[in-house]
Order: sequence, then structure tokens, then C-alpha cells
Amino acid sequence: MTELSSPEDTLLTRIQVSHNCSLSLRGALVFFGATAAGSLTVAGYFTLQGLWPILPFAGLELLVLGVALGLSMRRGSFVEEISIHSDRVTVHRYGHGKQELAEFPRHWARVELRRSPRLGHPSRLLIRSHGRRFEVGASLTEDDRSRLERRLQELIGGVGQVPGISPEEQIRNT
Repeated sequence: MTELSSPEDTLLTRIQVSHNCSLSLRGALVFFGATAAGSLTVAGYFTLQGLWPILPFAGLELLVLGVALGLSMRRGSFVEEISIHSDRVTVHRYGHGKQELAEFPRHWARVELRRSPRLGHPSRLLIRSHGRRFEVGASLTEDDRSRLERRLQELIGGVGQVPGISPEEQIRNT
């Protein structure tokens, strides 16, 4: 038996937000291997010349580089998916072995970009409804966060607004 989806289940759009990490796992391993080979070659040469303290420092450098690459690769696996349905807005955040899910009624949801009171601190983009709020786009730059806010305003609208219909048309239709 096939179940037909009702108009309420219609997916209008899905927006995926993730960190800008262009380095793949293979690329990170090649980079680390090449850097380690170069560093250990130089350290080995100087160790053979009698300057043995260089070798532990080369190892420490490689340890720090490995930790930094690992953290960067882990950060790159973090994803937020914002799904706009005809009747609801769903935010699914996953990565680092964690998952979060928030769902809001679309016609009651409100998008808000809160500027930070402190200079140099990032703004916060929130989706709010019925006393609940959920932050999205924390990994974005200020310009990208502003663009996402405008796009979500277009897709979700404000309380009592029908997205895609101008306010003048909404007044005429009431």
C-alpha cells in the first residue's frame, strides 16, 4: 500500500549549512605525510651532525600539526540542514557523533538576526516560535549569515504572513 503525501508534507526547499573545509581526509594525510617526511629528514640530518635536541622538537611540531589537522577535519563534518515544508520548519544539526532536531510551525516561526552588543563578536541567527529558539548558521561569516537571514525571511515569512505573497496582496485577500 502506498501512502500519498498530504499538502502539509510538501518539502519546499532544503538549505545545508556547513563549515568551509575544502581539505579531504586523503588530502590531509598526504599533507601531513609530506610535512613529516621533510621535517624528519632535516631533523635526521642535524641529529647525525650531533645536534640531537632537534629531533624531539620536530616530533613535537608534528604532534601539534596532527592535532590541528584532526580538529579541522572534525569541524568539517558538522552540518546543519534547514528544511522548509509547507507547514513546518525543521532544523537538523549533526556531526561529532551528536544529533539535534528542532521543529517549528512555519506560519508561527520567526527569523531573527541578533547583533552582538560587543564589538567584534558574531551575531546570532535564531529561528523562534512559541517561546523556543534555535540558533542556525553559527559557522558562517557575518555576510553569509545576513544572506541566510534574508533567504529564510523570504521562505518562512513573519508571524501571520504568507511567504511569497506581497503584504498588499495579503490585505486584499483578507
